[in-house]
Order: sequence, then structure tokens, then C-alpha cells
Amino acid sequence: MSEVLLLIAVVAFALYWLNAIRCKDIAVECARRECKRQDVQLLDQTVHQVRISMSRDVNDRWRLWREYHFEYSADGVEREQGKVTLLGNRLNHIALESFGPVVH
Repeated sequence: MSEVLLLIAVVAFALYWLNAIRCKDIAVECARRECKRQDVQLLDQTVHQVRISMSRDVNDRWRLWREYHFEYSADGVEREQGKVTLLGNRLNHIALESFGPVVH
């Protein structure tokens, strides 16, 4: 019985890990696209997750809500912060510090 529970836990962790990697890739692509749209440079070419929680989507289903931060530069010198939030694997909100938020 304990082997079955261990196997279920390992499979659940692997599925969560794969989903987290996919969501991070989505967040990087959203940050890259928004930086290109605003004509700024995405620094370090990555995002980092700062928060995770549960929230309901528009269909009232529970989804993982993830917040990622990234850095960009408008002039090549100063670093500024940007933020991407995903609900499930869909973009919920993106904002650059020096520009207004964009809700998709």
C-alpha cells in the first residue's frame, strides 16, 4: 500500500514540475513579447516566480495563480521591474514599471 502512495506522490510531483516548466516558458514568452511591443530590452532573458496560490478562473474552476518578475531596460543602463501573472497556463496580467498595466 505504501508503495502505491509513494508512486502516486512521485507522479503528482512530476506532473506539477512539468506544468511549472511549461508555465515559466509561457511567462518568458509573454515578457519577451511585451518588451518587444514597448521597444525595451528584456534583461537576462528570463523570469523568476515570486508567488503561487490558488484562484478561480472565469468558469469558476480552481487554477494555480503564478506571479513572475523580470527585469528590463529602456535605455540600456537602468534596470526596471516587470511582472507577469498567469492563471492556469493563460496570461492574466502583465505590467512594466514605467508603462501602464496591460490586461489580456
